[in-house]
Amino acid sequence: MIPVRRLYDAFMNELKVINALFLALQNIRFYPPAHSLVQESITEFYRALQSELSGRNDFSIGFVEKKLMINGQPFALESSQIAELARYFEILKIDNITLQAGVTPSELHSFLGCLAIKAEDLDRSGGIQKALQDRNLKHVLANIVLYGRIRQEAEKAKEKQQKQTGEEEDFIKALRGSGRQFYAKSPSAPPDDEAPPPAINEGKMPSDEELRRLYAIRDQYDAELKRRVEEEAGRYKDEIKRLTFEKNRIDAVMRNVGEGVIVVGNDGKVLMANPAAEKLLGQNGERIMGQALKDTMQKEHALILSHGNQESVEEIEVAGEDKDTRRILRASNAVVEDRDGQTIGMVSVLSDITRMKELEQLKSDFVANVSHELRSPLVAIQKNLAVLMDQSPGEMNGTQKEFLSLAKDNLDRLTRIINDLLDLSKIEAGKMELKKSKTDLVALAHNAVQAFAGWFREKDIVVKLDLPPAPLELEVDADKITQVLNNLLSNALKFTPAKGRISVGIKDSDPVEVFISDSGVGIAAGDMRRIFNKFEQVGSHKHNGVAGTGLGLPLAKEMVEKHGGRIWVQSEVDKGSTFIFTLPHES
Repeated sequence: MIPVRRLYDAFMNELKVINALFLALQNIRFYPPAHSLVQESITEFYRALQSELSGRNDFSIGFVEKKLMINGQPFALESSQIAELARYFEILKIDNITLQAGVTPSELHSFLGCLAIKAEDLDRSGGIQKALQDRNLKHVLANIVLYGRIRQEAEKAKEKQQKQTGEEEDFIKALRGSGRQFYAKSPSAPPDDEAPPPAINEGKMPSDEELRRLYAIRDQYDAELKRRVEEEAGRYKDEIKRLTFEKNRIDAVMRNVGEGVIVVGNDGKVLMANPAAEKLLGQNGERIMGQALKDTMQKEHALILSHGNQESVEEIEVAGEDKDTRRILRASNAVVEDRDGQTIGMVSVLSDITRMKELEQLKSDFVANVSHELRSPLVAIQKNLAVLMDQSPGEMNGTQKEFLSLAKDNLDRLTRIINDLLDLSKIEAGKMELKKSKTDLVALAHNAVQAFAGWFREKDIVVKLDLPPAPLELEVDADKITQVLNNLLSNALKFTPAKGRISVGIKDSDPVEVFISDSGVGIAAGDMRRIFNKFEQVGSHKHNGVAGTGLGLPLAKEMVEKHGGRIWVQSEVDKGSTFIFTLPHES
C-alpha cells in the first residue's frame, strides 16, 4: 500500500503544475510574449512540470464534465483556477493535453500562446491540433475526440470506489492485506527516524483504539491538505489580482498617451499598439496585433519602424489624397532588453510633426524672402561707400575715413549674414547646385589660412599647418569648400584667446579628412549635438562677448553633406575643440 506521505507529495506536485499552468496562461493573455512576467511564469511552469516528468514519460491534463483529470485519474480538488482552466478547455474544444518528457521552455511558450488565441480565430485556423502542428511542437499533443476514453476510465475509477463499503472497510482491508506494519504520516509528518506507532497484528481486526488513531491521522491529513491548498490558492489569487491591476494601469497609461506607441518583437510582429498609433498609421489595433509589419502596414509605415537603430529618430512623409491630408511622422526608436541584456524587441514613439514642419517651412520662406529683399539695397550702399572711400566726390579728413571704414566693415558683415541665410534657404529647398571641378585641396587650405593672417597676428595666435607635401586634387565646388574652411577658421579665431594655438591639417585617406583644432574655451558634452542647429549659440560661447549668428556651423554641415561627406566635433571644456570633416575621393 502507498504511504500517505507519498500520496500527499504527489498531490501537491500535481497541484503546483496546475497552478503554474494557470498563472502562465493568465500572464500570456494579459502581456506581450516578451514581457518579463510571461517569461518568469513560463519558467516556473517548466520547473514544476519537470518535477512531474522526472519519473514518467508524459503528463496529461483533461476534463470530464468539468472535473479535472490528471494522467487519466480524477483530481480530488476543486478551485477557481481549475474551474477557469475547465472553461478554457471547453471554449477551445480541448479534451486532453499531453506534455511529453523532453518538452522545452520554448515549446511551452508556443503551447500557451495557442491556448491564448481567441476561440473563433483558432477555429478558423483549423483548431488546436493544427495550431500545435504549425508550430512544430513535438512534445505537446492535443486531443479533442477522446471524451469516451476518459469517461470509461472515470467510470472504472467510480466502479472501483463503489466496491468499497465505506471508509471503515477500506481501512480494515488495507490493514489486513498489508502483510507488514502500517505507518501513516500526516502532511506535516515527523522525521523518518521518529518511532512509528505500534504495529497492528497481521490478520486481526484492528481494535477500536487503533481505528480511532487511524481516523485521527486521516483527519489531521485532510485538515493540513486543505490548509495547504487554500494557502496556494490564496497566493495565486493575490498574484492574479496584482497582475490584473498592473495590466489595467499600463493599459490606461497607453490609451491616454498623446503620442503613438508601438512595440515590435524581434520577429517583426506588432506586440502592442495604442489608439494614437492606430490613428497615425490608419490601422485597427486588433488587426495588426501579432501580425508582421510588412503584412499589415503600408511600405512607408513599416520602413519608419523597422529601420531604427538602438537609439534613432526617423522622419518620413506619408502621402495623402491631396496636399492637405499628407502627414509627416517622426519615429523615436529604442530597443527593449530583458534582464540579461538580450534584445527582445523595439519600441517606437510616433509623433505627427506635420504642423511643425509647415511652420518651419513658413519661417524659412520668410527668412529667404527678407534676405533677398535686403540684398539689393545693401549692394547699392556698398557701391556708394566704395565711391566715397575713393574720394571721387572730394577729399575727406582722417575721422571721416575712419567712420566710413567702420561702416564698410559692418556692411560687409551684414552682407555675409544675408548670404548665409540665402545659402541655407537654397540648400533646404534643394535648389543649391554644386559647381564641381578638379581642385587642389591643399591650395584651398593654404589660401584660407592666408586670408585670416591679419587677425591671427592681431591676437598673437600661433598657426600650425599639417598638410600633405604634394597637391591633393578632389572633385569639389571650390567656393563652397572655401566657405566651409572660412567658417571653421572664423569659429576657431573667435573662441581662442590671445596667444593661443590653431592647427589646420589634411589627412590623405579614403575619405579625405580635414581638421581645424584650437586651444579655445571648448564645448560641453551636452552642447555638442546642438552646435550644428541653425541660430544656436551654446554653452560659454554665448556668454563670452563674442558676437555670432549661429549660421556658420549649420551652413558648413549642409555644404559638407552636399558633397557626400560628414562633419563632427571633438571637444573638452577649457582645452579646445577640433572640427573634422570628410570629403570622398570620388564625387
